[in-house]
Amino acid sequence: MASSRWAPFAGIGLAAATGALALRYRRDRAGAEARLAGLDRHTIRTPFGPLEYCEWGDGEALLLVHGVVGGCDVPPSWRALVPPGYRILTPSRFGYLGSPLPQDASTAAQADAFACLFDALGIDKAPVLAFSAGSTSAVQLALRHPGRVSALVLVASNAPHEKPVTLAPRRLAPLVFSQPTLWFLRVFLPSKLAAIAGTPPGYALSGEEVRTLEAILDSFFPVAPRAQGIIFDGYVGNAEIAGCPVEEITVPTLGVHAVDDPLASYEDAQAMIARIPGSRWVPVERGGHIFIHEDEHAKREIAAFLASRSRASVTGWTALEVERR
Repeated sequence: MASSRWAPFAGIGLAAATGALALRYRRDRAGAEARLAGLDRHTIRTPFGPLEYCEWGDGEALLLVHGVVGGCDVPPSWRALVPPGYRILTPSRFGYLGSPLPQDASTAAQADAFACLFDALGIDKAPVLAFSAGSTSAVQLALRHPGRVSALVLVASNAPHEKPVTLAPRRLAPLVFSQPTLWFLRVFLPSKLAAIAGTPPGYALSGEEVRTLEAILDSFFPVAPRAQGIIFDGYVGNAEIAGCPVEEITVPTLGVHAVDDPLASYEDAQAMIARIPGSRWVPVERGGHIFIHEDEHAKREIAAFLASRSRASVTGWTALEVERR
């Protein structure tokens, strides 16, 4: 009898908790959408559909290609890999935000769309810095349009895998990579989402890294307009790197990768970069997949590499002469 008397109150409590949860979900979604709405986003037309992009800073143009769960709204920590003095272009890749996923999407087509962006903005050639899953389309750009790429920097790069990668069944992907699922992890299991994003197991975060992590996780939202791109990357785009003849890349290339990266294999990326003629490899001891952007050594190496390529472009030095100087 006593339990029966309390049942209505339990129901009221459950309804109140559910209502509060729904309210927070709507509030967080509205906040993420407002953040996006506050950006100065541009769109060009390409044979593959609209291509959205943002611009950051002034100077020589540089194409910054985002990774999975990204978009043109690249967070400041990732843009910090680019030294001062560049006009950073951050396109949303196919399936992300304002760049719809074409019916016959491929990383090769994405590379051609990048070339269309250069054409639309009057850019003859520019350095390209790509992160994680964005590396495949950046490699394709260097292969398909080598005259448009003055230097190629691949950070925490996707690469052909020595060991097979296990993925959830594709039919479950729309549920796994949905706004409610990732929001639940963000609110109730943030350490789990941080691990999914590439934080190494047992990684001790500094105060600055805590703030960086919060900003990066927040940048995943809203998820819904990124879901098609996430799924394409996971089940199509990432795998296409295995078919790229990287030995044919003629663009000066730099690879930067953390030894403790739990998402993109250090060994696989190192092996791929080694196949590119004249490439350079910069190992980073700590940072995993998500904090490599904080490494000062990596930033200095990238800045020096880009500066040397800029000098070579102006003076006509060969790549070998640049290295000797």
